[in-house]
Amino acid sequence: MNETAAKFCEFDEFLAHYAPLTPYGRAEKLRGTFYSSAKDLEALYDLTDAFASFARNKSRADKLAWHLRNIPELPADGPSSGPAGLFLVHRFLSNFKAAAALLPAPLAKKTGFRWTCADLLAILDKGAQAGAFHIADAFSPALARIRRAIAATDRHLAGLRAERLAEIRKCSGLDFGGLDFLVIAEDRARPLCESGRVFTEPYDAGRVVAKPIMTAAWLELAGERERLRAEEGRAEALACAELWAAVTGARAELEACEKAVELCDRAFARARMAGELSLSRPELKPAGATITVKGARFLPLERKLAGYGLPYTPLDFTFARRLSVIHGSNMGGKTVVLKTVTLLQLAAQSGFFVPAKKYSAPVFDGLAAVWGDPDDKAEGLSAFGLEMEAFNRAWAASGRPLLLVMDEFARTTNAAEASALISGVLGEAASNRNVHLMLATHFRSRLPREAAALRMLGFDPASFRKHYKGKTAAGLREKLKTINKFMRYGLAADKGSAGPADALSIAAILGVPARIIKAAERSMEEKNARD
Repeated sequence: MNETAAKFCEFDEFLAHYAPLTPYGRAEKLRGTFYSSAKDLEALYDLTDAFASFARNKSRADKLAWHLRNIPELPADGPSSGPAGLFLVHRFLSNFKAAAALLPAPLAKKTGFRWTCADLLAILDKGAQAGAFHIADAFSPALARIRRAIAATDRHLAGLRAERLAEIRKCSGLDFGGLDFLVIAEDRARPLCESGRVFTEPYDAGRVVAKPIMTAAWLELAGERERLRAEEGRAEALACAELWAAVTGARAELEACEKAVELCDRAFARARMAGELSLSRPELKPAGATITVKGARFLPLERKLAGYGLPYTPLDFTFARRLSVIHGSNMGGKTVVLKTVTLLQLAAQSGFFVPAKKYSAPVFDGLAAVWGDPDDKAEGLSAFGLEMEAFNRAWAASGRPLLLVMDEFARTTNAAEASALISGVLGEAASNRNVHLMLATHFRSRLPREAAALRMLGFDPASFRKHYKGKTAAGLREKLKTINKFMRYGLAADKGSAGPADALSIAAILGVPARIIKAAERSMEEKNARD
């Protein structure tokens, strides 16, 4: 169910800042590993801390980044990839060796980044040439002998050709020079063809392509060259097979190198991300511990508010009980609280540092969110049916430690039934110690003792009445600024009162006609009087 949580907290926007440099790191990013072992997570956090310290030496960090960026993925098809695959192996080893030399010994030990392939690289270096790789003469004495024979044959062929072209030029005036053919007039070509020195092919009306006819000695030597080329190909294939045998023999060492590259790349990328976004190391607590949040930022909203020129209020709160029920008006921040905690927990259990000054929480086996996903569709189900189906999928994971986040559960039915459903969910969650529940709702119901009633602080009514003169802000940006100015986004214990009537104030700011607002206020007054 982690997928629902990731979508709810817009985790992809967080991951967009995570930039591994190697194919191995990028593949791990796509897999999206979720860790339920505190020991594994602490090891990842230790590596991130270590690479953050390493990155303070910018020169070394830049060099490491360059070599990691140039490490290719080793070919999965091995020998069948031929010389091109050997080029990738050579490039991998060359950059791995250089990267290993940059890492301090303790960091190299933690990542398994040890240079153990010196013999293999020494062999492959024989074919390295200006950043490329080829099956060099040094790999095979037989191959070197054949290539010397080909080179001698080429020189002999060039001499015979030069002699033949000089003869043609002397007899006909045609100068082929370094060209394979000439385009000449058809009437000029006829006597040349009869001489046996040139043959022609049609080109266009009145012109032909003229090509020199080589001597029998040249043709015989050209045939010998083709034979030598075929022999060269067989010798290259044999040398390539022997090189691949050496690579295969070092398979265990290469696999260890691949694992080290992935681990190093991931930790280095997480350290760079932590510096870029001012992330901090999570504190992992035993099962059943409270969740504590200080200075937490929900990054997508923080960026959006910055675009509007609005301040962002970080979240500071300790969720002291296993079940938390959050009340508050629309636009008061309930959903943002849930998204913030979900993002922090998912980031922490994916091995990342988190956007908070402090975040401490237990480790869960799974995360789930029930939130009225607009993309959640099932044939024949209403919005209410879809919501219940989403809850069923989430609750199916409650046999193991689960963080379950529910935003405005049962919003699509009437208040009485919604309250009853929420009471039922809270009762089940109270009896299931695997479940850590955070639920935001407008509806009020009796809470079990395991649950804490919380509320958003909401509007500051005194300041609002003092400054708001009944004039609606002109544009959306101005309306949001007005709401943000008077809204208090903190959490507090809910003493059971109805809380401030923020909705009417927000509706007025957003431009709902004053007569409607007045009528709504009268209706509320009458209802309170009856109650």
